Amino acid sequence: GCDASVLLDDTANFTGEKNSFPNANSLRGFEVIDDIKSQLETMCPNVVSCADILALAARDSVAELGGQRWNVPLGRRDSLTASLDQANSDLPAPFLDLDGLIAGFQKKNFTAEEMVTLSGNSIINSLKLPHQTWASQGPVSLVT
Repeated sequence: GCDASVLLDDTANFTGEKNSFPNANSLRGFEVIDDIKSQLETMCPNVVSCADILALAARDSVAELGGQRWNVPLGRRDSLTASLDQANSDLPAPFLDLDGLIAGFQKKNFTAEEMVTLSGNSIINSLKLPHQTWASQGPVSLVT
């Protein structure tokens, strides 16, 4: 979700979202966000949330590949818990057809165009492209 709950590992108190049915074998790159967060924590401790890092990463990856660019309001707070059950019920299943995807996104008040933008980022991230991280490109800039 927008609170970066997907980044949380399982604990004794909850089972996280990383291995939910819709996320299994589709999400990766957690170490990239961890690296960015570590760098930011050394420069400005307790200022930038992982949720903001994810939002900026999504925007920048879409824009880098020629897609839309948008302003990202900052100030999100990171979740302290996650829910495997919610991830399994709220995220679109990987086998849905176009009509099923549109209906699912409409239930969350997204337009078909917004669904395509969000889904495009997911598809791009699933491609087997040469691995390159922001950390390897120098300091992280939060200037938008």
